[in-house]
Amino acid sequence: MTCQAKNGISRGAERPTYRRAHFRFVWPLGYIGHVARYDQIADVLRQRVGCGELAVGDVVPGAGELAREFGVGRDTALKAVKLLRNEGLLALGRDCLVRVERRAGHVVEVPGTLVEVPAVSVVKARMPTPKEREELGLTDGIPVLVVCLGDVEEVHPATGTAIRWSRDA
Repeated sequence: MTCQAKNGISRGAERPTYRRAHFRFVWPLGYIGHVARYDQIADVLRQRVGCGELAVGDVVPGAGELAREFGVGRDTALKAVKLLRNEGLLALGRDCLVRVERRAGHVVEVPGTLVEVPAVSVVKARMPTPKEREELGLTDGIPVLVVCLGDVEEVHPATGTAIRWSRDA
């Protein structure tokens, strides 16, 4: 039996059939029912940055590669990368590749302080990681200030913290 296509070309019965492969995927992180998978992927990427497996400036694997590695959909992997971009850990470069922007910073535990920083320091505002939010006792929607001096970072809650740049270099 042959089928007549719209363009007039006939296709014979040798047309391949595709069957979905049945397999059981083992989630590499272990199943944690109350934690979203994109949060688990973000935690793994944070750990890789923290231990130095991914250094500042390194390209983060693409969404497709992360999806294959963790056995999730591409959208879930993209959501994890977006979360880390919002935290300031990752950044989209001019070459459209996602790179590590900073190292996992040191969290300062005392909120409501005056922070004196050298004039060469860079201060950035961003949303905290879940771990930072817990350690600093912050509610949702409260940003943090990240003081960067070389590879060293200090994280402070944005509410009640004043920054003073010293004139000494």
